[in-house]
Amino acid sequence: MIAGSGNRRRPALRSGMAGVGLLLALAGCAPKPHVYVAEPMAGSWRIAVLPFANYAANRDAGDRVLPIVAVALAQKPGVTVVDQGEVDAALAKEPWLILDRIPPDIVKSIGTEVKADALLTGSLLSYTERDFEMERIPQTSLSLRLIEVNSGRLLWNAVHSRDGGDEEWLFGLGRVQSMEQLLTLTVGEMLETFPTGQGSQ
Repeated sequence: MIAGSGNRRRPALRSGMAGVGLLLALAGCAPKPHVYVAEPMAGSWRIAVLPFANYAANRDAGDRVLPIVAVALAQKPGVTVVDQGEVDAALAKEPWLILDRIPPDIVKSIGTEVKADALLTGSLLSYTERDFEMERIPQTSLSLRLIEVNSGRLLWNAVHSRDGGDEEWLFGLGRVQSMEQLLTLTVGEMLETFPTGQGSQ
C-alpha cells in the first residue's frame, strides 16, 4: 500500500457522501399546495363534490379525479360526502352550469337540493405525461374550492401541482410511475390543509 493513499481516499469519500446527502435533501423538497383558509370549520359538515372543470387535453380526466377526491374527503373528520347520484340529479336541473364559475344563487339551489352545508368544486388544470429516459412521467395540476351553501362564502381553496419525479433522488427511487398514484398523492397533500377536524387529528 502506498503511504498516504488512505488519506487521499477520505476527501473523495466525504465528497461522495455529501453528494448523496444533497440528493436526499432535494428529494424532500417536493412542492407544497398554495392554500387559503377562511377559518377553522367546527362541527359536522355535509359536503357535495361537484364534477371538475377540465382544462386538460384528456377529456375523461376530470371523471378520474372526482372519485379520488370524494374518497379522500370522506376520510376527513367531521365530513360526510353526499352520494354522487344525488349530486348528478341536482346538476341535471342546471344544464347551462359552468362548473368553475358558480353564482351564489346556484350554489344555494344545488346545496339545498342535496341538503349540503358546502359544495366542493375544482378545476383540473393539467393531466399529462413527459418523456424521460424512455419512460413516461405523470404530471398534474389541480385546484379545489370549498363554498358554503348558505352564504356563498369561500371557506377553503388549494392549488397544487405535482410531477412524478418531484421526489426522485437516485436510480429512479422515489419516482411516482402512474397518474392514479400521482393524483392520489396530490389530492392527499391538498386535503391535509382542509380546515375541518383539525383539532382531532
